[in-house]
Amino acid sequence: MKLQEGLARADGLNVRVAGHLVPVLELRLGADHAVYFEHHTILAKSPSVQIGLMPVRGALRRMLAGLPVLLTRASGPGTLSLSRDGVGEIVALELADQEVDVLEHRFLAASASLEYSAQRVRGIKNILGSGSGFFMDRFRGSGLLLLHGYGDVLETELGEGEALDLDPYAWLYKDTSVRMQTHLVSVTTGLLGGSGFVMTRFTGPGRLAYQSLDPLVSLQPTGD
Repeated sequence: MKLQEGLARADGLNVRVAGHLVPVLELRLGADHAVYFEHHTILAKSPSVQIGLMPVRGALRRMLAGLPVLLTRASGPGTLSLSRDGVGEIVALELADQEVDVLEHRFLAASASLEYSAQRVRGIKNILGSGSGFFMDRFRGSGLLLLHGYGDVLETELGEGEALDLDPYAWLYKDTSVRMQTHLVSVTTGLLGGSGFVMTRFTGPGRLAYQSLDPLVSLQPTGD
């Protein structure tokens, strides 16, 4: 569900979203609550909130890919505020013995009860001329998962065999049952030859969410 500006309650946590353009997520943690997140997203915290480190498996591969090698763990009591410093929406997923995949650099916080791993996805950059691929985060178990979607977030449910083509970096999260395959779309331009662009096909069944803004493209200079 999308979290609008104001108070909400999920997985036993009091959750507050402040701001509607660049949203700030505020978590009120009880003494028995703990969450983890990427350290650069922290905006503020109560002095009583304890901060520690949570090692991530596959540290060397993640370091070579420019991804965080360690995640930060916060435990209550007190409040913790996080922000990805980008225009968008905050989405909350309450997982009940479920597993979801999330595009890298999109998750804000996760309950400490959720198991975390990172999966390398090959194909997209292979087509574009690099063999490294990209990473996606995988969360498994029961607990609260909070994500930042850039721009507007659209959510859909794909039926068995139903497919949707997206820009490779437009998706936000998906059920692990949703398959993804990158392909090149050819465009014929007549006598001058042709060109093409890359898209990723997502095939159901399962949930799929995508976002309307690519922060990497939006921050590029326009030349004006």
